[in-house]
Amino acid sequence: MAFNTLLFLIFFVVVLIGYYIVPKKIRWIFLLLSSYFFYFYANIKFALFILITTITSYLGAILIQKLHRTEKEVFDNKDIPKLNKKAIKERLHKKRKFILVLLLLVNFGILIFLKYINFLSANLNYLFEVVSFSGRAPMLNLILPLGISFYTFQTMSYVIDVYWGKIEAERNLAKVALFVSFFPQIIEGPIGRYKDLAPQLYRGNSFSIKNFTYGIQLMMWGYFKKMVIADRVAIVADYVFSNYLNISGTGVAIGVFLYAIQDYTDFSGCIDIARGCAEAMGITMAENFKRPYFSRTIPEFWRRWHMSLGAWMKDYVFYPFSLTKSMRKLSKFAKKRFGKFMGRTLPVAVGNILVFFLVGVWHGANWNYIIWGLFYGILIAVSSLMKPVFTWIIEKFKINVKSKIYILFQILRTFWITCLGCIIFRADSIQDAWNVFMKSFSLIN
Repeated sequence: MAFNTLLFLIFFVVVLIGYYIVPKKIRWIFLLLSSYFFYFYANIKFALFILITTITSYLGAILIQKLHRTEKEVFDNKDIPKLNKKAIKERLHKKRKFILVLLLLVNFGILIFLKYINFLSANLNYLFEVVSFSGRAPMLNLILPLGISFYTFQTMSYVIDVYWGKIEAERNLAKVALFVSFFPQIIEGPIGRYKDLAPQLYRGNSFSIKNFTYGIQLMMWGYFKKMVIADRVAIVADYVFSNYLNISGTGVAIGVFLYAIQDYTDFSGCIDIARGCAEAMGITMAENFKRPYFSRTIPEFWRRWHMSLGAWMKDYVFYPFSLTKSMRKLSKFAKKRFGKFMGRTLPVAVGNILVFFLVGVWHGANWNYIIWGLFYGILIAVSSLMKPVFTWIIEKFKINVKSKIYILFQILRTFWITCLGCIIFRADSIQDAWNVFMKSFSLIN
């Protein structure tokens, strides 16, 4: 039930009317039933995977919360010796960590298996051919469940936040199920956080003409971006990427530019539709785009593009990774050998490469996506390490960084770099990406 279909519009109108008709106390139940209908309408076979994620996360969060409470009771018990408290605390921490790791392995394991097993098999088979090995890795006929990347990340953030003690575990399984399956966001996001989204889903919102009109306006703007701009531009962009050998360099460069426009308007348009649907029911979802093509640097671009995914990676990958013993050792080593700046910056650079590698993998089982992620990760890492050089150049040539000309230069430069990223992301293969890249510089041939 894609957003740009009449069936979805009929479904949304029915849900919107029903939401404000049913009593406030059970509006969350109505949303849950509507969301499950929306999800199972796509394919009933998807039910197993979203139910596994929901039930395991619900039970795991409850167990983790129980261990938190036990630890607090032990800490508050004055009859227990301090030395014993420390031993009990360590034992409870290990149990919580075991539950969390098990949940991550189960849920990310399902995602990795369904999304990447055939990719791994194909690369193994290629390797077997290179070394003349007769064995073959199996290629499975799998269907990737709708929105599994989005709801897996969203649900795991809930479990991790319970583990960190940021939120309380929800004791109602049906409410957790609604948080996991809320229909506007399950296809393309944004990735919501439990503390921000869940209370809005459960409370039963009153009708507000302000929320309703803003939500409808947001949906209309999303449909305009998706159907009027993205779908029309896609015709030209797809033709260029499929026939770049027979098109002039200028034509290829225009095609790359148009794909960059298509990529933004398609994705952000769908997000606007999703956010508009929720807003009409008084539910505000996370903002996912903030005029990214007006960014002055690549790090700023990624703070304004797919913001919910970037925030997820920052909070649950980048910061935990930066605080590991290995990164602390790297920081001390770099500081001792190369000075304070490298001591601070090198671990951040390594963390960025890891994050963007995972962002690439998250987007799909394809080498293009992995190279695309590494392209941004290495670029951001190198630019952060080269910051003193850039500062020296600015000071040496007395560049006015606040001038409109320089700001325009930064915006155009950043957009050009993102267009290079679009080539890697959109091309059918790494070889095609290279060919398109080279052709776009040949303005005549």
